[in-house]
Amino acid sequence: MEIASIKGDSVLLMYHPAETAADVGQQYRIVELPDRSEGLVVQIISNDSLEYSGLQQEMIQHILEERVSQTNIPLDREIGMGEIKSLKLATAKIRKRIQQSIWSSWDGWIPTRNVEIIRIEASDLLGNVLPPARYPLASFAKFNSSPIELDGPRLNMVNVIAGVKGSGKSHLAKHILLALSQREVPCIIYDINGEYVQIPSSIVLRWGDNFFPNLADVGYEMLKTLVQTLYPLPPGQPSEAVFESRLPNIFNARRQHCERSNTPFTIDIDYLNQQTWGGGQFVEDAIHHRLEMIDLLGLFYSKRSPASSYTSIQRLYDKICTGSPLVFDMRNLSGNLQEALVNSMNQSLGSICNIETQTNAKRYPFVFFEEAHFYVSDSAIINIITRGRHIGMASVFVTNTPQKLPDTVFRQLDNLFLLALTHKDDIRNVSKNSFTDEATIESFATRMPVHHALIMGNVTDRYPLIVSIDDLAADIPPSGETKSTWDRFH
Repeated sequence: MEIASIKGDSVLLMYHPAETAADVGQQYRIVELPDRSEGLVVQIISNDSLEYSGLQQEMIQHILEERVSQTNIPLDREIGMGEIKSLKLATAKIRKRIQQSIWSSWDGWIPTRNVEIIRIEASDLLGNVLPPARYPLASFAKFNSSPIELDGPRLNMVNVIAGVKGSGKSHLAKHILLALSQREVPCIIYDINGEYVQIPSSIVLRWGDNFFPNLADVGYEMLKTLVQTLYPLPPGQPSEAVFESRLPNIFNARRQHCERSNTPFTIDIDYLNQQTWGGGQFVEDAIHHRLEMIDLLGLFYSKRSPASSYTSIQRLYDKICTGSPLVFDMRNLSGNLQEALVNSMNQSLGSICNIETQTNAKRYPFVFFEEAHFYVSDSAIINIITRGRHIGMASVFVTNTPQKLPDTVFRQLDNLFLLALTHKDDIRNVSKNSFTDEATIESFATRMPVHHALIMGNVTDRYPLIVSIDDLAADIPPSGETKSTWDRFH
C-alpha cells in the first residue's frame, strides 16, 4: 500500500487486493520512517478501481485477443501489464494525529511519502479511541469481534438512532434501553408501533385503558391540549381567551387552598365544572360543554374511577428508577391524543427533574422518542433538547426519516447511532452534526450491513466507529409484529 495523494483531510491510497484488504471502515496507521513515532490515523471510506494512461487501449486489446485467440495471431502485450488492472484506490479520511506514539486531534500535519502503512488492530484502536468508562454499560456491540463497553455518562444529552426501516433501529434502541435500565437509569419510551411492549420488567401503560392520570399530577396543560385539539373553542372568541387565561388561575388557586389547609393538592374535571369562569352565560356554557365532553372520554382519574385505576406519576417514576422502563403504548391513540400525552408527560418529567435536583437524588431520566415528528412539534423538540440540558433530561430520537427532525437536533447532537440510510435528504440532514463530514456519512450509511451501526460522538471521543450489534435475548422481539393477510394461510 502506498500514498497516492493527500488533499485536505482526504488520503488516496493505492494497493493491490492480493496483498491487503482496505475494507470500508477499516483503520490504518501511516507512520514516518525510520523512527515510526510520527504519523496519522486514517479510516477508509470508499474504494475505486485504478485509472491510468493506456487503460482503454489495453481493454480494447484484451477484447481483441479473446476474439482472435482461435487464429493463433499473437498481439503485442507487455508482460505484467495485466496486474495493473487489479490495483485499487482507497479514499481515506484523516482521523487522528500521532505524536510520539500518542494519538491526538489532527492539526493539519501530513507525512512525507517515506512511510509505513499498517492496519490497526481492534484492541489498539479501541484503547486509543474509547474514553475510559466510569460507569460502563453492559456490552451490546462488537468492533472486529471485540466487545465494547460505552460509558453511560457520555450518552448525555441528545442522541439519535437513525436508519431505514428494517435496518435494526429498534433492535439497537432496545439494547441501549436495557443497558441503561440495568444501571437503574429511569427510562421512558413513547412507542407508536408496539416495538417495546415486550421488554422484560417494563411497565406498559395505555391511556384510557390502564393509565388514568390525575389532573393534580399532570397539570392543566394536558387538559388544555385536549380541549384545543379535540373540542376547540371558537378561535378569537371570548370563550377561548377566558378558558386559556382562567384555567391556570383556577389550578393555582386550588393549589394554594390545599397548601393553606395542609392537605394534598387535588383537582378534577368535576371541580372545574363547579367553578365560575366569567365572560357571560354563552362563555360559561361553551367551556362547561367542552369539559363534559372530555370527562366522557374517561381519560382522567375521577371520583367515579375504581381506586385501583389511580396512577401516581411520582410513584411510577420511583419504580422506573429501580430498573423497570416505562413504556407508553400509543398505538391506539389518535395523533391529537398522542401529542397531548407526550407534551403533558414531558412537563411532568420536567417537574420531577426539578424535585430530583432539590432533593439531591439526581435520578434524571432518558426519554426515548420513536418517530417523534408524528406527535411532537418542531418547537417542542427544540425545547426538549435545549431545556433538557439544564434540568437533566436526556433524549434518544429513534427515526427512519432524520429529515423530519429539526436541524437543531443534529447541531446539538451528542451521539449518533447510524444504521443504513439511502435517501439523500436524510443523509444530508444527519451530516449537520459536528462530528464528521457528509462524505463519511454517505459512504458508511449506504454500505451498512443489517445490524451494524456507525457510532460516533462523546461515547467514542468523536471517532466514527463501525460496530456489529449483538442479538437480543430470545424473549425480546427485535422488532414489532407486522400483520399480513398472508398469515392466515400458514
